[in-house]
Amino acid sequence: MARCRRVRSALRAISRAVHEGDEVMRLAMRLPPKKGDNSGSDGGDPREGESAEIIDLASRNGYSAVAERKTKTEGLGLAAGVAIVGLLGATTFWAMNAAQVPEAETTGSQQVAPPQAAAVPAPNPAVSPAPVAPVVARPDPAPAPILSNAPGAGIGPAANPYASPQLIFDASGAAQTARATEAAPGAIAATANTGNSGAIGSAGDFASRVGGVGGVAAQARPMVNPGTTVTEGTMIPAVLETAINTDVPGYVRAVVSQDVRSFDGKNVLIPRSSRLIGQYQSGVQQGQKRAYVIWTRLIRPDGASVNIASPAVAFDGTTGLEGDVNSHFFRRFGSAMLLSVVGGLGAIASGGTSVVLGGAGQSAASVAAQADSQIGPTIRVRMGEPIRVFTARDLDFSQVSN
Repeated sequence: MARCRRVRSALRAISRAVHEGDEVMRLAMRLPPKKGDNSGSDGGDPREGESAEIIDLASRNGYSAVAERKTKTEGLGLAAGVAIVGLLGATTFWAMNAAQVPEAETTGSQQVAPPQAAAVPAPNPAVSPAPVAPVVARPDPAPAPILSNAPGAGIGPAANPYASPQLIFDASGAAQTARATEAAPGAIAATANTGNSGAIGSAGDFASRVGGVGGVAAQARPMVNPGTTVTEGTMIPAVLETAINTDVPGYVRAVVSQDVRSFDGKNVLIPRSSRLIGQYQSGVQQGQKRAYVIWTRLIRPDGASVNIASPAVAFDGTTGLEGDVNSHFFRRFGSAMLLSVVGGLGAIASGGTSVVLGGAGQSAASVAAQADSQIGPTIRVRMGEPIRVFTARDLDFSQVSN
């Protein structure tokens, strides 16, 4: 800022000096008015009849412009002015170049590398009264190169030259695909719910729906009549009278094979040949190998019955009944294997050119293959299998005991 002020002061001084020189030249060229014949006849001094301004101009020594000597101050001011003009010009060029960079970046989808501004050397102020050098016009900076991709963008994998050409044509309508997709889950849900209202679920949900396992918490108290009570946790041995197939839910029946006595061991409360009635669930999950059975009612030969709500266990006490498992492998994956074979044969017949036609038929086939893959395994427990019933609550026979 101080340098700019000094330059402005020098420029103003130069302007005043030029103005004064022009005024002096104008006054020097002015001719004095003519006097009469008697202006010099009296022998007096002619300066007495002129004005002070003319006398002052006549007293000065005039030299030609070539012979005039230039002072050091004038040379410094002139050099500083030229340097300022050059600096302003360079700044203007740099500002115009910087203003053009954002416009080039926003045009089109191409990415333009930001041009680097040309370095402008700062002019050194002249210290000697050397003649002023002419200002050389600077050429416009070269346009920045336009790049098709960003410099840091990742390069994708090169195309495989040995890949066979593919033709993909989708002829299926959105409405047809939606109808096929909605119909398939509906059919699956209807099949799953046949004969069982919400049978698909975990074993705990199934037990809760049938009647629950176990009883509510209670305070400790003495047993009312140990001679007429079968306590919780008692194992009741039995043999299956009906087979179990978990494709659909259903009922199952068993016969008690040994007498079950009271807590004190004095009375037979559940005699041999008593019948057990229960239910088993369907919708076995993938990997499950045991059928889950809940025994709901026990009927003695004398007609007395009690709701036991207890699960069936294997003879070793493991929950559930183990049986033969059919995973339906070919039903689940046969459609997918057939589609793969047909697709491979079609590719071979077409000479390596893959033609993919996405029609309604292929969409329906894909939905059918997906539905087949959701088929659960089937567990079959044969008739006559020895089992046990884990008593999940106290059974009180006080009202029916002799």
